[in-house]
Amino acid sequence: MEKVWEIAQLADGSYVLRSSDEESAPLVKIQFSADAKENLGELIHDVAKAMIGAGVEVATGSFEAEEVEEERHIIH
Repeated sequence: MEKVWEIAQLADGSYVLRSSDEESAPLVKIQFSADAKENLGELIHDVAKAMIGAGVEVATGSFEAEEVEEERHIIH
């Protein structure tokens, strides 16, 4: 059986990536500061999903090595 992951918002406002068929600890948890929440407003959901999605893509090898290297140069 293939594992299915889901992105969920918890009651405390944080976002997690977790297995949809288990009650185990989340694989990833993102918490935004009060300032970030204020500045992002309703976009916070999209930002959390994009952050988690990008991490999953890198972890599963969906990004080409050149693309990851390109991103590193942009960050520095």
